This record gives sequence, structure tokens and C-alpha cells, in this order.
Amino acid sequence: MSEQSEQKPAARTELERFGDVTRVRLETPDLSGALRGKYLSADKVRSGSALPFPEVYLAATVDDDIFEASISAEDTGFGDMLLAPDWSTARAMPGEPGVVAVLGDGLTKDGERHPMHPRSVLRHVVDRAASHGYEGVFGVEYEFSIFRSDEVSDEARRTGNLSAMTRISRSNQGYSLSRWADFGDFAADLDASARAYGVAIEMVMTEVGNHHLEAALAPAPALQAADMAARFKILLRDVARRHGFIVSFMAKVNMAEQGTSGHLHQSLWQDGKNVFWGGRPGTLSEAGRQYAAGALRAAHECTAFFAPYPNSYRRYTPGYFAPVTLDWGWDNRIGALRAITLSESSARFENRRGGSDFQPYLAIAASLAGGVDGILTSAELNEPGTPVPGRELPQDLGTAAALLRESEFARDWLGADLVELFAQSREHEVRAYADLAAANIPAWEILRYFENV
Repeated sequence: MSEQSEQKPAARTELERFGDVTRVRLETPDLSGALRGKYLSADKVRSGSALPFPEVYLAATVDDDIFEASISAEDTGFGDMLLAPDWSTARAMPGEPGVVAVLGDGLTKDGERHPMHPRSVLRHVVDRAASHGYEGVFGVEYEFSIFRSDEVSDEARRTGNLSAMTRISRSNQGYSLSRWADFGDFAADLDASARAYGVAIEMVMTEVGNHHLEAALAPAPALQAADMAARFKILLRDVARRHGFIVSFMAKVNMAEQGTSGHLHQSLWQDGKNVFWGGRPGTLSEAGRQYAAGALRAAHECTAFFAPYPNSYRRYTPGYFAPVTLDWGWDNRIGALRAITLSESSARFENRRGGSDFQPYLAIAASLAGGVDGILTSAELNEPGTPVPGRELPQDLGTAAALLRESEFARDWLGADLVELFAQSREHEVRAYADLAAANIPAWEILRYFENV
């Protein structure tokens, strides 16, 4: 039986669970990890067939420029791929009566997994890890900037002077309870909406900075964790608008302040046991050490997934808790990989390389692939607190894109088609950034020279 025919009874059964459904919101991640989609009549979706979606959106930037790639060449005719609804992700859409949201997997017209679709690529990595008996569990932590959406903030965004935006709080204090009154109603709405939407939020707190908050999502199997991360971003923005706020996941909005991170907590399980546990706190199993070595390799060669924009590299500033060297340590928030081994159930690594702008599907795929590959190849882990020899972390997106393209590991696990497409997309982003910089005089240059020369 084909994958598409298996969808038919599932579609009808799942929609019946939600009562009177009039529309289905079909969601799918683009190459940058943001959810795109469309609203369909429930009757159209009940047939269970995979649904058409323009393939060229896998070659679209955040600003909807189309970069040059095999799927965006004119001779392709800009045709469709297919999206197969994953009914395990179906949720009633918060604030939209009669609407059910469901995530879709990218398929080719032959019904095979699309080799460049981020969710399908992650699903492939999950299955390959499972073939060796391993299941990866991931928990995403997002820091983000949140401002009041008013005339002052609108003008500040229009002129590019983000430091002038109206902050959500007057205090800079992290882990603050007194700041909660500044956004408590918003946080309560976010929590209720997230539960309805299938996003499990474990924690919300203030970070250092009067416009910074942090949310930690509950650990989940790799694909579910990536889905929650993508859904969290779009939901957060929707809820923020209802409360008169505006949210940004730019890695760095002000060079004089902390950036915003996207940390990946991860553990590996086999036969119901945590593979990393070394038998007592402060230790790792041999497989745990090998996983860490592989995860560090992935963080290096796949930096473009963790830091996908030119702005991302502004975050890597010494003294701001963003890792600038490829190393690891025991409960160390400075290194790229933090080992946390307090108990068997919670033993895990925290990859601190990513910013809040990271690509959740591909960063998780690279982490899981790198870790399992490290076990399979018996990779050796360097000493804690010392950089991995011969592996300097890229300091700009162009270098990261070139490193990804050259990665035999990434091509093996994630596929050559995906690696090439993503490298092309980042090269386009570098060119777009350079063109914008050349075409615009920055505000600081005007302030320094306009009246004084």
C-alpha cells in the first residue's frame, strides 16, 4: 500500500476528532525553518491525497527572493512538489474556530521523500538512527527579543535604529520575578495557546536585558521537537500581536547587549536507557563521549544550520556566553557543547552554538546524525575545555557555507541535494547582505559626518 493511500482513512478519522471542521491549515517548513502553508477546505483534505505545493519555495529566502538552484531554474517550469499531512501533528488552531492545523512532509511527484525538504530530511536521519537502535530526544531553548508595538518602535524599525524601540521592561534583570508584571497576561495567553497547538512550554523567564525573554520547550523525539520549535515561533508572534508586542529572533539586535540564542538539549536512548549515562554524576559512558565528538564535528561542519545569516555571527562576541571555540565542558556555559550529567534520566548535552535564528529541523538533524555517526565510527573526544584540534569555528556565513558544501559527513547523512541547496541559499544571503550594505549609508556614518565635515 502506498503512503498516499494510507493517508485516506487517517484524514477522515483525524478530522472527525475535532468536530465541526471547516478548514485545514496545512503547514510546512521552508528551507530556513519558518512555517509556510495555506488554508484548505476540510472536504478537499478528507480525500487523504497528498496536496500540491510550489517546489520553488524551497529556494526562497526570508524576503522571498528566489535564489539560483536546480529547483528554481526557468526550465523547470516552477512546478509542484507534494505535501503529505502528518495527522499525528493535527491540532485545533488557537483563536480560529473550525480550523485544524496539520504539518506536512515534502514528497516528490513519485511519492518519495523530497530530498531537499527539511522535515523529510530530518525524518530520514531519525529513521537511519533508529536502524542502529537509537532514538534522539531534543529540547529547544529559545531566547528572543520582545518590544512594545507602538509608533516609537515602528519608527525605530523603519530607520534601522533598533536601540530606540520601546522595551517591554525598564529593568535589565535576568531571572526576575518583579518583571513578570510587564508581560504576565501575554505569558498566560501564550501558555494556553501553545498547549492547544501541541507546543509544550516547560519554562518562561526573563533573560538579561530589558527586551529579552527565554522559553524552554519540553524534550521530545527529534521530529516532534523540531515541529514544536517551528510552531512556537509562529505562535509566539501571533500571541504577541494580540497583546501589542512585537517579537524578533534576530541573533543580535544591538552590539552593546546580549544576543539571543537557540540552544539544543539532546540525549540518546536505546532499549529504554540513556546512552550517555556513565553510572554516576559527572561521568559519561564511552558511547556518550563518542556522541559528543560527533556532535562537535557536526557543530563545526554544519555551522550554517546553527548560524544561517550574516547577522548570526555578530552574536559570537567574547564575554557574551556565545561559544567562539569548538570545545566542550562539564556544566560549562562557555563551551560549544555543555555536558549535564546529574542523573541517568537527565544526562544530556546542550549545544550552545546556535542563535535564536537557527534552522530547527536541520540543526537537530545534523546534531543527531553527528552524534550517532560518532558512535558508529568510535570518534575520540578531546579533553574538556580545549578546542578540537584543527577545527576553528567559522566566523562568517560565507566560510560556513563553504564548509557545509565540503562536508562528506553532511552529504552522507543529510543528502547531497539538501547540502548543495542550503549552501547555495547561504551564498545568496551573503551576496544580498553585501548588496544592501553597499547600497545604504549606515546611521552611525551619517551621525558622525553629516554636520562635522
